[in-house]
Amino acid sequence: MKIPGIFKKPFRKKALENNYAKFIEHPQDKKFFLSCFEEREEKYYIRDSLSNDEIKKLKELSKVIKDNKKGAVYFIPLAFVSILVAAVIIFFTIFANPLLGMALEHGLEAIFEAKSNVYNFRLSLIRFQISIGGVTVANRDSPMTNLFQLGRTEIRFKPAAILRGKVYIEEIRADTIRFGTERAFSGSLPGKPPRDKTAKEKEEAPPLVNLQNFDVMALLNQEFDKLNTPRLYDEAINTYNETVDKWKGQVESTTERVNELRAAATPLLNINVSGMRDVEAIRSTIQDLNNARAAVQAATNDVTNIVSGIESDFNTARALEANARSSINDDINHIKSYVDLGSGSAFNALEPFIRDILSDAAEQYLDYGLMALELLESLRANAAVKPKEEKPKKEPRVAFKGVDVQFPTIAYPTFYLGTFASDFTIDSWNWAFDLQNVSSHPDFTQHNPGFANRPVVLTAGMTEVDDYHRQISVMGSADFRTNTQELFSANVTGSGFPVSLGDQLSNIGINGFEGNTAFNVSVNGENNRILGNADIRIAQPRIVNPSGIIAEAVDSAVRQTGTVNMGIDYIHQTGEKDIFKITTNISDLIGQTIRNTADAYLKKAMDEVEKALREKIDQYIDGRFVSKDELDGLMGVVRGDKGAMDQMSSMLNSKINEFEQRINSLVNETVQQVTEDVSRQAEQAARDALQGNTPSLQLPSLPGLPRR
Repeated sequence: MKIPGIFKKPFRKKALENNYAKFIEHPQDKKFFLSCFEEREEKYYIRDSLSNDEIKKLKELSKVIKDNKKGAVYFIPLAFVSILVAAVIIFFTIFANPLLGMALEHGLEAIFEAKSNVYNFRLSLIRFQISIGGVTVANRDSPMTNLFQLGRTEIRFKPAAILRGKVYIEEIRADTIRFGTERAFSGSLPGKPPRDKTAKEKEEAPPLVNLQNFDVMALLNQEFDKLNTPRLYDEAINTYNETVDKWKGQVESTTERVNELRAAATPLLNINVSGMRDVEAIRSTIQDLNNARAAVQAATNDVTNIVSGIESDFNTARALEANARSSINDDINHIKSYVDLGSGSAFNALEPFIRDILSDAAEQYLDYGLMALELLESLRANAAVKPKEEKPKKEPRVAFKGVDVQFPTIAYPTFYLGTFASDFTIDSWNWAFDLQNVSSHPDFTQHNPGFANRPVVLTAGMTEVDDYHRQISVMGSADFRTNTQELFSANVTGSGFPVSLGDQLSNIGINGFEGNTAFNVSVNGENNRILGNADIRIAQPRIVNPSGIIAEAVDSAVRQTGTVNMGIDYIHQTGEKDIFKITTNISDLIGQTIRNTADAYLKKAMDEVEKALREKIDQYIDGRFVSKDELDGLMGVVRGDKGAMDQMSSMLNSKINEFEQRINSLVNETVQQVTEDVSRQAEQAARDALQGNTPSLQLPSLPGLPRR
């Protein structure tokens, strides 16, 4: 194999390295190339002893050297790289932002389980920032309203955390934040229908009675279904009916069986004992009598059980009937309490409506708070479930002897939001919103002073800039760190807000209740309970268009107070019933005012209540106790059957005794006869023996026994 011609001439060492060796990239190839030459007289000549494989490899290296000498810039790869860079730029400018915006929408939908929209998503890789034209997230439980709506929003990330695969948001700044805005279309997602909320049990308010136009029957008709007496009478009547249905068939069956046993036993009882002399026939008759007695005893046991069962059910029904009769006094007093408005029932009538208003006003914000707590808890739970991947530590190579110094490194949580803030004006309201320190690892601590294991903190406020001077401020925190005592707390203060009771009591002349309120509300959540309390002050209270004795009295009372003070206490204990209590200073004033006004009508109304209620109860139960009389009849029948069985059993016992005595009598007579016959034959045998004749002796047989 021939050596390439370019290597046949001699080379100086510098020329060999600069013109050929430096264009070989791999060190082993370069070493092989130089080994193909040998130095003679300060020049390098190709070796004559090269093998065919070495010559072949040298030819390949000559081609590589020739190609590399052409230059470092290759236009085809350069064009390809240019096209690739242009494609990346076009992708980010045209395609990436919409795709990332869609990904953010899907992420929000996965978190809030409702339709989400992200508008004008723009990502800046140079500044590590995201700008969004707007965000809307629907409320799953109310699909035609938005859970929240953000205006133009800027999101700033921490580059060092992003490069480590962590979501570290240093700040979110939104131009506007709105809650509960209306939607033009439903925000429900397929397979995510609104969650059913447990219906709240509302306590019915006692009626307020207008004594000037008192109608006792109207009051009774309104409240009759709530009384205990009709309910207890219904239970007693139903028990009578059920008892009759339960035992009627069994009593009829038992009576039929008693008649059959009586018919079967009568022929045995009518047998003339004295006329029978056959012992075997007597014994057979006794066996028949014993069988009849056993059947009668079994029937007697069944009848006894039926009597006991009917008596037990009868006593239960009678006890219910007695309870119903005695409960009418309590129901009379209950109805009278509606008339005796000075007892405080006037405020008891107002309290449920006040409670509803407070609940309706706070329910939406309470739902927002609970949803936020659920979101934060799920964020922490998801981070806890995800296993931590610990990379194996590489043993450092010892390059020198000395002291190893450990420098601190920055560790980031999987997700962290430093600040989410907004300050804006809508209509006549100035809003401020600041949420800080949302983390997937609440217990996580790092050396970066911008992040520490602090609870989530929310501060918000709104102030009206017009003449009403309404303002509200919120300070809340949620602590999901391990071994914390207080899980969350919130304090809300506000003033200048109007309150209106509405027209729920318009039927007795109270067409509304209005005032201007200021309040302070605090809520604390611990591991097993939630404590809440509120202090509400209603200034300038008044009744809207009062008419009638009740409305005028209430209006007079609230005007005299000048300020209505109201306290609210709420306790939710795990495994126990919630406690909700309202206290106020108007209850006694309303009661006293109404008492002074209503004395003229009170006694007459009280008398009418008792008389009318007793008459109405009598009408209610009239003709409904038919089953009670029927049950009395069944009891008489079954007791008669029991008496008949007892009598028949006694008669059978007597008849059996007669037959047994007859057998004994026949045996005694036979023994006596045998004794006499034997004596007589013995005497005859003695005489025969004296006369020399052979004596003969025959023993007579006993009745019913074989002769031997």
